Parts: sequence; structure tokens; C-alpha cells
Amino acid sequence: MRRIAAALLAMLLLAGCVAAVAAGGSSSDPLLTQSYITNTYIPETVAQADKEIQSGLGKVYDDALDELKAQAELYQARANALAGEGGGYAASFTEQRFKHGDVITLDTGSSGMLLAGSATISYASGGGVVDMTTAADVASGAAMTAQHRYLAAENTLCQLTVTSDTAVLAPQGFYSVVKSDATDYNELANALKEMGLFKGGDTAYGDGLMLENAPTRIEGLIMFLRLLGEEQAALATTEPCPFVDVPAWCQSYVTYAYAKGYTKGVGADSEELYFAPYVTITSGEYMTFVLRALGYQDSGSNPDFQWDSALLRSLELGCITDGEYKLLVEEPFLRAQVAYVSYYALDAKMKSGGTLLSHLASAGTLDSAKVKKVQAGVVTERIA
Repeated sequence: MRRIAAALLAMLLLAGCVAAVAAGGSSSDPLLTQSYITNTYIPETVAQADKEIQSGLGKVYDDALDELKAQAELYQARANALAGEGGGYAASFTEQRFKHGDVITLDTGSSGMLLAGSATISYASGGGVVDMTTAADVASGAAMTAQHRYLAAENTLCQLTVTSDTAVLAPQGFYSVVKSDATDYNELANALKEMGLFKGGDTAYGDGLMLENAPTRIEGLIMFLRLLGEEQAALATTEPCPFVDVPAWCQSYVTYAYAKGYTKGVGADSEELYFAPYVTITSGEYMTFVLRALGYQDSGSNPDFQWDSALLRSLELGCITDGEYKLLVEEPFLRAQVAYVSYYALDAKMKSGGTLLSHLASAGTLDSAKVKKVQAGVVTERIA
């Protein structure tokens, strides 16, 4: 600061000298008088120098203050962002399940990886994020690519916002989580898993729940048998499977369901029967399973519903709400929704009276006290 002030003063004195020579004399007396130098030149030059010095120093101080304010705002934003409802420090990539609208904030030097679902990346201007997998800069607002590692650059707070119903992300380093109030399908799936009704698959991440996947016919059938309380009976089946396209791991389920008349497959080619286990099912097809589990029939001389109107009939019977009907009609049907429908089906009324839960408890398939304890811990509200 002193060097800047001295330089300004020297420059002003030099300029003042030139001005004094020009203004202090005249044609009759070209020399400067002592009185002019003492009483006019020096006071005015010093005053002007002081004014310029203060102006120059003021700009320096203002610039420094602006920089400090910017740093303070960044640190405050970092503190606010990292004071979310979860998070902390992860020495290595730590996978976690999230729901729609959840925001994961990564601090400078921290990383994030999307394993399932969808999410976007955003950050303030002046910051930056690098896709370490492709060594490319990432624009704010871009969608994350699964299995890519994203790094928050210097002085950057990076927000990963979940845009799918559920997602699996793995943060590394310092991070925080701000949770949304969206429907938590993860919680409902975990509740069913604790009850023994939702066991997931062999996927190595996300607890194997695969909530981001579309459900298949075999998955729907297995959940149907569990809701009926007949899974163990199905697993005990040793008869040969009548279908030619069913893998060994699920043949007992399909064989049992065929013998009970729960499924007839998808048609025959010559004399061979096909079940199409990996073909996806719709929400209406799954609600057909649910209605059957509740004791309603879609066959016979006096059926309770038709298979192609299972959703509307479910609404009329009070098995689903208006909001759930709209969801199942308009939105993609994934394993997340299978978990949702199955969880609330436990409290649905059976055609013969009582609830599905009471029916399964009386049959010894579920422990009613355990189920009630699990339900008491669920905070997700039903879609009205």
C-alpha cells in the first residue's frame, strides 16, 4: 500500500511542477515567486496528491473487500450446503439410495458417481466440474452419465439432483444431502424386504433392489405368490416345468402357478408352451395379480373384474387411491412402483373380509407384530 501511495505522490508532484511553471510566471516575470510556491503551488499540489492517493487506495481497498466478500460468500455457501440432512466424509465411493428431488452437494475435490437412475449436475458460475472418465469439462445442468466419475473443481460446490423416482449414487470426499419430500419408494421397498416380501436380485449395488428397472413377468408372478402366502409351497414343487423358456432358478414358481391355474403362459408354438419370463409387465397386469391375491376373480361365469380394466376396478374397489390410479396410468411402471403397490396392498380389504395382512398373518405366512413394527417406522405418506 505504501509503495502505491508514494508512486502516486511522485507522479502528482511532477505533474504539479509542470503546471506551476506554466501558471506561476508571466511575460514580464517568467520566474516563479517564493510566495506562489509557498502559498499556492505546494498547498494545492499536496491537496490534489492526497485526493488522488485516497482515491487510489480506496479502489485497492474496495477490490480487496470485494474479493474477501466473495470468499466469505463461498465459505458460507459451502457451510450451508454441507449442513444438510445427511452426508459427511467418505474416504472411497460409498453407494447410497436416493429419491426424486434429493440434492447431494459435493465440496471442492470431492467426487460423485451415478450407478442407477438419473440425476443432473449444477454449480454456480465461476466453478467447474470435470468428467474424470472422459477428461472433459461438464456444463452446469448436464445429465450425469452412469458409471462416470465427476470431480468438483477448485472453489466449486457441485449439486447432484436426482431426477428419477429412485437412484443409486456414490459420493466420495466431503458431501451433504438435502432430502426432498417426494415419495420414498426406497423406504417402502426396504420395509417389504424386512418383512420378507421383497428380496431383490443379484445386482451388486443399491441393495440389489433394482427399483430403477421395469418389472418382468417372472418378478410379478413371484411377488403375487408372496402376497398369496404361497411362495414356500411353490419352492417345494418338484414337478417338471411345462414351459420351455423358463430358466432353472424360477421353474418351481412357474410350475406351481400353472398347476394352480394362476398362469397359462403367452401361447404355444406347436406343442410347446411359453411363459416369456423376462417380458416386462404393465401396471394393469400387476394389479391383476394384486386383485387376485385379494380374492377377486377375473374368470368364471361371474367375474369380479376384467384383466384389461384392472386399474379402474382397483380404484372402484378402494384398493388404490385417485392419485395412485393417475400415477399408474400416466407414469412409467418400474420395480419402485411394484414395491409401492405391494406395500399398501397389505392394508387393502379382502373380498372375503379383513385385510391382506390379517389373512397372511392368520395363515402363518407373516408375523403380524413384526409387520406392524416395520410399518410404524415408515414415514412415507401414501399418495392421496
